[in-house]
Amino acid sequence: MPSEQPENTVLGVVLAGGLSRRMGRDKAMLDYHGKTLLRHQVDVLTPLCGRVLVSGEHAGFDCVPDEGGRRGPLGGIHAVCRRFPGMAMLVIPVDMPQVTPMALAELLERRGPCHFDSQPLPAFFPDGGLLAHALQGIFGQPEAGRSIRRLHAALASQALDGTGFDALNVNTPEQWTALMQSGN
Repeated sequence: MPSEQPENTVLGVVLAGGLSRRMGRDKAMLDYHGKTLLRHQVDVLTPLCGRVLVSGEHAGFDCVPDEGGRRGPLGGIHAVCRRFPGMAMLVIPVDMPQVTPMALAELLERRGPCHFDSQPLPAFFPDGGLLAHALQGIFGQPEAGRSIRRLHAALASQALDGTGFDALNVNTPEQWTALMQSGN
């Protein structure tokens, strides 16, 4: 399948295909300072990436639906790899609103796959072909071993010093309330 973007463009990917079970409602649609959390994350990636995609199905956004049922974040990344083979990707979760363009730019400066040592996401995957190959290997293993951390191990991703990177995933109503009360 031909690529839909020039080979030197980085795709921004917001992982937003989950069920938000712990939150009890769709995290992507939470109001974050006057816009949805999904819109906020797309806006964070936009100045850094040639194109920003949403992994999942959300009206009004450039989306790539998950393929093959619910396979978590790896399934979302894999669906984007299949649609845009060989493309470099900068991947962030929808539920990490404190991630900054400056932190993401640090990832983009690296030549190889990387993330911060404190978290597996956000992550930069500069070679979509190697990424797709690693994902195929992971999906060939028992489901219990499927994780972003395992993907980083398969790609020998560099774990950058995360000192100062304190963006946390917000998964529960209590975490969301605490984040909003902190003024962030």
